[in-house]
Amino acid sequence: MSQENVELVKRLLEMFARREHEAVFEFYDPDIEWDASNLGMDSASGVPDDLRGIYHGHEGVRTYWRRWLQAWADLEFDVHDVVDGGDDVVALIRNQRQWGRRSGIATEMPPYGLVFTIRDGKVIRWRAFSDERSALMAAGLTA
Repeated sequence: MSQENVELVKRLLEMFARREHEAVFEFYDPDIEWDASNLGMDSASGVPDDLRGIYHGHEGVRTYWRRWLQAWADLEFDVHDVVDGGDDVVALIRNQRQWGRRSGIATEMPPYGLVFTIRDGKVIRWRAFSDERSALMAAGLTA
């Protein structure tokens, strides 16, 4: 089952990169917990302060993305690796660039990690971490 979870996360990241934002909800549990509370707290992280927090359900995820898109016109990123942790799958993201909605100025985020918790083929929890090591530790993949 864990390889299926890895493939699911890869598919979700590809869908996001192709801007298939609504299609991903097919793979999100209706009661998903979307946890952006562990994102960097400094201006270098590129994360608006009002974005940090925990969101619940499909509407919570939509709220998160509406807030993100208020600040940024677009973003792109590279998936460095997707690591199998069983029910938890870690995506290591590098070279993320986003462009200010009003300024058009490009900024970059340092490498970070996402932890997807999957049950019965659905993402039940998504957690973002401001660095790769923290994400791997949260999934029990490193000490």
